[in-house]
Amino acid sequence: AAMAMNRGVHVVGVGRGPFTAPQPDTNAAVLGAQAARAAIADAALDGNLVQHAFLASTIQEPNWASSAVCAAEMAGIPAFRVSTDDLGGAHALHRAREAVANFSVECALILGIHTGAACSKNGEARDEARCRIARTSTSLYGTRPETFARMAVKARRHAARNPLATDRRALGLSEILDSDALSDSPRGLQCSAPRVGAAAVILCSTDFARRHRLDKRVSVDAQAIERMAGSLDVPRASEIAARKVYAEAGIGPEHLDLVELHDDDTASELLAYESLHLVSKGGAERFVLGGGNTYGGLVGINPPVGWLRLGNAGAANALAQCAELVWQLRGAARCRQVEGARAALQHAVDHETGTCVVTLYRAEVR
Repeated sequence: AAMAMNRGVHVVGVGRGPFTAPQPDTNAAVLGAQAARAAIADAALDGNLVQHAFLASTIQEPNWASSAVCAAEMAGIPAFRVSTDDLGGAHALHRAREAVANFSVECALILGIHTGAACSKNGEARDEARCRIARTSTSLYGTRPETFARMAVKARRHAARNPLATDRRALGLSEILDSDALSDSPRGLQCSAPRVGAAAVILCSTDFARRHRLDKRVSVDAQAIERMAGSLDVPRASEIAARKVYAEAGIGPEHLDLVELHDDDTASELLAYESLHLVSKGGAERFVLGGGNTYGGLVGINPPVGWLRLGNAGAANALAQCAELVWQLRGAARCRQVEGARAALQHAVDHETGTCVVTLYRAEVR
């Protein structure tokens, strides 16, 4: 649950590479080291100043964590493995923020890695969760297949602006509907594909950033984690977590400029609009059809990333979301920039465990 924090926490460095198709010979340590080095370089920070590493992956090998840290030339710092599930990156970010805010750590690295071996796990459970989510959305609101397809079109249009997207081809509404008719579950073009990837984030305190002259424009203003009984309760978990985050940050959803939400499939995205209080009850379909979820709309939904087109890389997902939101809040997202972005919400869930982590970032106004 959200808790009162004692001092400011800033994202001073982020790093990630493209998410790629699974390969059996992926070297987790190398993949993680690349992301970690990119985050350290982005922060313009001496890696020896990082005090603690929070690591997340579904990898079962016992030594991968120390190998990744050593490969990033940070040997000797304490490395704490936070989680082994697909929401691991979000858990690690939450744990690191608490440590920095509560004076336990001055500067921390958060690293998430997802490999080919991890991609093959729990596929059937994930597909069944998608079926339940889609049925819930359709039965509650009578959502039309065209609405789901429009979100897939939007995701592809956004991906065309992102050089890290694995597939930047734009498709029209009729092409999505013809090839991917949604019945019991979103599938194919309306679902994310399994991917391999890594992402890293550097968090530090305000004092640490000042002492080392780091870019502290982006702060983590609020965060909450909620877990319910199962996949059908994820919207409720999201609703509770979001409400806590808005209260902690002292702003409402109307103040958000962009949102990176869980869009493992189009049905999950649609339900998240309501559970994050971006629309009123029953207003998600109208929000989509009116273009409120894209550039120029009410709030930018997944303008930088979106798993529908970048793919799902498990434990790396939440940290990749963080990286893109930081670039947006710095005004450095280039052709995918949401103009004037000052407040951004991150939403990460695991439908298999019924867990949701919501984080709010804010840019320092100069």
